[in-house]
Amino acid sequence: MATGLSDTECAVLGLLTFGERSGYELDKLARRSIGYFWRPAKSKIYAILPRLVERGLATSKPVAQERRPDKQLYAITPAGEEALRGWLDVAEGDLSDSRGLLLKLFFAGHAHSENLKAQVLERKRLAEVKLAELEEIEATIDHDEDFFPYLTLLHGLEVTRATIAWTDSVTKLLDRAEARAHA
Repeated sequence: MATGLSDTECAVLGLLTFGERSGYELDKLARRSIGYFWRPAKSKIYAILPRLVERGLATSKPVAQERRPDKQLYAITPAGEEALRGWLDVAEGDLSDSRGLLLKLFFAGHAHSENLKAQVLERKRLAEVKLAELEEIEATIDHDEDFFPYLTLLHGLEVTRATIAWTDSVTKLLDRAEARAHA
């Protein structure tokens, strides 16, 4: 990765773009947003935050609390925003799984849309290759004799077709958003 940061570290930076938060608040935000497709452990978030501060990508400040232990509030720095943009603009290494792409799309407001659009189109291409392979298997499999394997094949076919439909929708929406931005 060009930034030298893991996807999870970049996800934490992305979450910090929503404003200053404690580790606990970041975990809550992650669960309500990216947690449906990317779920870092709470302990991982707590471990990442000091490393981001050490690298100058985030700041922290202590906040005294009356009835609870003091907490740290974290905020993204300009260097952190730059690192986030760098990560967003670099193509995912494995686009056969949508999770990394979904993570980048979630934070895409901080990226150059043409780079992400290219990643979406590549995800579609890979899904089309996979669909052709699965359809070839479907044409040769005995649906009765291989009944249970056939059921798993159906899952693969439906998920892959849904991925292709999703990439088509995303591409159209990205084009529409780009056209509005240039208008």
